[in-house]
Amino acid sequence: MENLVKNLIKESLNKRIKGHGNIDSMFDNEELIEGWLDDIMLLAENKELELDLNALITAAYGVFLEGGYEGSLEDCRAELFLSYNRFSEEISAYQKYIELRDSATEDVIIFKVKEELEFVEEGDFFFC
Repeated sequence: MENLVKNLIKESLNKRIKGHGNIDSMFDNEELIEGWLDDIMLLAENKELELDLNALITAAYGVFLEGGYEGSLEDCRAELFLSYNRFSEEISAYQKYIELRDSATEDVIIFKVKEELEFVEEGDFFFC
């Protein structure tokens, strides 16, 4: 079920960047999407820290370091801040999955996740 939700979010991210070509000169779009998905899941899983984004970023930085992240705290802050502002629908979709995964049927979960993603428009990727 989780993989299905992740695939729906990846489809949404692909929809956002459609028409923009390669977003980054160092990474291909698929690598970026995988990284963004990680950010989205982290932000969604830590909804209680959403009001204190700095606390979330500091906590995330420790997790990133354990996973081999080589960037600075400021790099981590910039990445998560951009993801938080760029991908609100995808974050809400994953939060909806978390909220419903233990209490709803697969059909209900997919319907609710898609409902969160329905306002994403093709090519609406926010660069700044």
